[in-house]
Amino acid sequence: MSFLAAVLASAGEVEMTDLDKNVSELKHKITNLEYDIKEAMEQRYMKFAVVSKDAASLLDTAQSYSNQINNLISRIDSQTKREVVDAMSDLKMFKSTLEENKNSLIVIEQVLEASMNLTNDSQTELSLADRINKLQTAQHILLNNEHLTKLDVYKPLMREHQRLTDVLHSNCIAAWGKKIVWSENDKESQDSWKVILKISGCPDDICDTVFALQHFDSLNIEVKKFSDKLINLIVKPIIDQNLQVDVAKFVNVSTLTLKVSNTEDEFLSAIIKKLKDVFEFLNSTLPADINEIKIMSYLGSYASQQFCKHFKEIVIFNAIPVKYHNLKNFREELIEVCEFNEYLSELGFFEESNDELINYIENIDNLFFTKVSQLYYDRARTIIKKDLHDLVEVNNENRWSSDEEVPDDNGFCQKIFAYPQSKVSKSLLEFLDLIDTVASEMSTIPENSTWRYHDILNNITIMYCDVIPLQHCKVLEFHPQQSAVLYNNIMYFTRKLAELSPTYKNLLIVHLLEKLKNLASEILHSQCKQQIAQIEKIVNQSDIILMAVNANLGYSVEKSMSQCYDLLSILSDLWRDILPSTVYCKFIGYSCNGLFECVVNKLFTLEDISATSAEQYSSIFNKIIKDIPSFFPEPKEVHRYVPKWWQLNELVYILSSSMKDIENRWADGKGPLANELKVDQIKCLLKALFQNTDRRAALLKHIIATAQS
Repeated sequence: MSFLAAVLASAGEVEMTDLDKNVSELKHKITNLEYDIKEAMEQRYMKFAVVSKDAASLLDTAQSYSNQINNLISRIDSQTKREVVDAMSDLKMFKSTLEENKNSLIVIEQVLEASMNLTNDSQTELSLADRINKLQTAQHILLNNEHLTKLDVYKPLMREHQRLTDVLHSNCIAAWGKKIVWSENDKESQDSWKVILKISGCPDDICDTVFALQHFDSLNIEVKKFSDKLINLIVKPIIDQNLQVDVAKFVNVSTLTLKVSNTEDEFLSAIIKKLKDVFEFLNSTLPADINEIKIMSYLGSYASQQFCKHFKEIVIFNAIPVKYHNLKNFREELIEVCEFNEYLSELGFFEESNDELINYIENIDNLFFTKVSQLYYDRARTIIKKDLHDLVEVNNENRWSSDEEVPDDNGFCQKIFAYPQSKVSKSLLEFLDLIDTVASEMSTIPENSTWRYHDILNNITIMYCDVIPLQHCKVLEFHPQQSAVLYNNIMYFTRKLAELSPTYKNLLIVHLLEKLKNLASEILHSQCKQQIAQIEKIVNQSDIILMAVNANLGYSVEKSMSQCYDLLSILSDLWRDILPSTVYCKFIGYSCNGLFECVVNKLFTLEDISATSAEQYSSIFNKIIKDIPSFFPEPKEVHRYVPKWWQLNELVYILSSSMKDIENRWADGKGPLANELKVDQIKCLLKALFQNTDRRAALLKHIIATAQS
């Protein structure tokens, strides 16, 4: 062996000895490091104790050991080349041992790195974006290494990651809440401010918060809340209440305040200017673009639809004039709406394809007539809902001299068709003024658009017909006087419509006149039927049937008839000064006839009437016959309005007469008795009043024979 070979052999032995020593020492150190790591992980994540080892120091140690292992492996590879044959087995064993320890160190490094990222997340000086990146790094390590899942510390690390994620999510929302602050003044204070929107923080801070919200999928929710408040607390109050907008900007703080306006202008341009101030405030304080997200566009996706709807229905619609001759000037103001629509599109709040405002104002004529129609319909409803009891007297007869009759343009004498003296509600006169206003407005619009006003007049009239009885149904049910007032209102309304028809281009409302007349008649007829039903109830509850055989019941029947008379008397007092004379007589006669008919029908059902009872019947009914005519302006003409008048008179005559008197009253079928009563009715009364004798049989035979002839 040469000297060089001997030296190399000696050096190889030394190298091998050194490697063996180093590997043993390193293996021992790695084992100790594993125990240290395990103890640290248990204390932090499993036993919730204070960490006794610094994760960064442990990681540095692990990396140092890893470098030593790499160096040893390199030396082994070098040594292997020298003594391939002699040291093959020993070196392979050393290398295998070191590689196993290297894998252990890799797992240790991953655990420590995940722990460091979770620990660093609690450092408040980091931005939200950095803290999110730390958590993402830790999550990537924990989810992409199957060896970590076998460690006891794995589940505690995952729980810690979830806890910190939840905390960071809450912090993001809280950070947004601190940067976007709303204040509302709901109290009745002397302060003029109503709403304050304060946006704090530099653009980078706001971008950081927006990025964090986007990461946690909370940006949609927060922007939706912000858009709702923007519409409800700022846009709508500006539009509805005409509030004043004040903007103040300082370093990293911008404030928008809504205050009570000292001016009462509601011009379209003024509202648009205030809304522009709001959007300029938002555009200057909120970041323009964050991770390919345009905040104004994002905000517009939630708020633009509500904004357009309210702007159209309130701002534009309310600004439309109600007089046609003002419509031309208003068209020029609509240019500002087009410019405002373009401005919002440039900001990104409106999509480029959003021409909703432009399309809305394209057919301004339809909007004008829609507004005018709505205005008149609302006024009509308001008037219809007013009470009926506030009355005023109308008497067209006094408008003309009694000595001359002046014909109108159609050749008719107005006095002949004058409305009779009566009382109507003041609300009706308001309604007629509304009708006259609508009809007069037609003269100011083009001929081809007059049909729209015809429709308004028709619809208002139909509304009156349909709504007025429903609106006052309770009053009509319990207050007969109101039925008379409403009858007068409708009939007077009908007359005025008839007068308007030839004056205003033969309006298409003539066909409604018959409907109005029928409605008025039905209202009074319903009231009369209600009174007659009450009369029938009183009569049915009396002892009028039993009195036929029991004379002691006469007082009971007399009391019932007195109640019926009092009811009719009250009705007469309520109607006399309200209804026109002819109408009053017709309907009070109809009510009186209901009493007569009820009494007559009851008497025709009696099979036996004692002489005493007949006398009492006669006395009671005579009193009614004597008192009823006082209800009428011309008492002697009562029979004209009460169809059963003569029939009851003849019935009372029979009750107090002998068979001879009855025969004379019959007068061979030509007397008053024959005119009012049928043969069967007379037979019924004769059988009830008189015993079955030859005289009665002869009288009945005579009546039948003469009636047939």
